[in-house]
Amino acid sequence: MEFLTLTIASSIVLIFIVRFSLRSRKPNPTNNVKTIGILLVLVIFCMLVGKYGATWGFPWWIYYPIPMLLIIFIPMIYFKMKKMETVKYLIITFVSGPFIHIIFSLLGWKNYMPFIKIPSIKELGFSYRKKALRGKMQCLTDSQ
Repeated sequence: MEFLTLTIASSIVLIFIVRFSLRSRKPNPTNNVKTIGILLVLVIFCMLVGKYGATWGFPWWIYYPIPMLLIIFIPMIYFKMKKMETVKYLIITFVSGPFIHIIFSLLGWKNYMPFIKIPSIKELGFSYRKKALRGKMQCLTDSQ
């Protein structure tokens, strides 16, 4: 379920980024069902490479950059992006990766970018409660 959710979220984000980057084109090429299909296949393929690369023990510098480079270059080439479209696309793409990672890590799903450790909300809450309880116990022992 987690992998499916990550794949769906990544697909939605990529489609949004490409649509936003190409919004000045008339007609917008992302209104085409074939184009959306190509972007979906690209995301699914890249997510599978990342998942199985990590599962099979490949180093992160193999299973992470290959999908990242495909996500960067395939839409730029396929849509023949102009200079300003490319700049918008690259900026938003590089910001969205860590943003998605932070969101899913906070939810407890840490395999999107596993080499950067971000605690989940649950872990943050647990450590906070543990520290608070330790502080209360210290107050009780100090008062005796």
